[in-house]
Amino acid sequence: MIRISSSSLWVSGGPEGLLDDLLRGTQRPAPAPTPPRPLGVAVGPWRRMSRLTRMVVATAAPLLEGRDDLDRLPVIWGNTMGELVPVGRFLDRLYREGPATCSPMAFQNSVTNAPVGHLSIGMGLRGASETVSAGGASGLAAVMRAVDMLVLGQASSVLVVAGDDLNEHTQRAWTQVPHPPVLGEAMAAVVLSMHGEGPGLELEIGLAPLPTAPLLARATPMPDEPPLQPIPGAQAPEACLGLIPSSGLACIAALAQAGRAGSVVDQDGPMILTARVQEPV
Repeated sequence: MIRISSSSLWVSGGPEGLLDDLLRGTQRPAPAPTPPRPLGVAVGPWRRMSRLTRMVVATAAPLLEGRDDLDRLPVIWGNTMGELVPVGRFLDRLYREGPATCSPMAFQNSVTNAPVGHLSIGMGLRGASETVSAGGASGLAAVMRAVDMLVLGQASSVLVVAGDDLNEHTQRAWTQVPHPPVLGEAMAAVVLSMHGEGPGLELEIGLAPLPTAPLLARATPMPDEPPLQPIPGAQAPEACLGLIPSSGLACIAALAQAGRAGSVVDQDGPMILTARVQEPV
């Protein structure tokens, strides 16, 4: 069975008690605090990172300390909205001043896979890296890609990072819709392995939660997203963390850190993914 060998969270209020707050629907304030620079990351690369990228690096760094497989550890990055702040700055300057004034560095930081690129450079990762963007199912879609790599024997362990930040662009966009929800942000990272200890993880296409166990599933659609299929008995993570399209991995990490069995459901259009987390062995 695939195991969650380690996990990390960067959320408002910290990881302590997160699962209880998720299951009770206790609202946590957003945004999350700006992360400090990890000791293993040099000042220069850190200065060039966006806030979203800093969240990625600060969340993943504790899981990489002391590992001897950084030269071959794959990383999967799950993200819905991309690097909106660098994109906005790049396009604003392009509009105001023309293409001659836009630096390659500004464009480099605007692409969706920029955070995992900075993570690899800053932490010395040399394995394969992939970016997965699957709308409201980006968190579990990234997990699904990692599971594929493990089952196919392409790796013995995979680092998965997923999340979205709260920034001025998303906040401004949501003012254009009636009755905007409370927005949030979260970043989560897990190392999945085919060996060792830790909570077991199963992933199913379709709705297949564990019976009589906690169930977390987003209930609020994103703009232009069709109504989500109601999930009986589910607690919506946005009631705690605010609306985050890629919150599925944060819910998995919360279950793993609490040592609790439970299920997480992500939806994107007609696609439904279910992650079942078992109690640690």
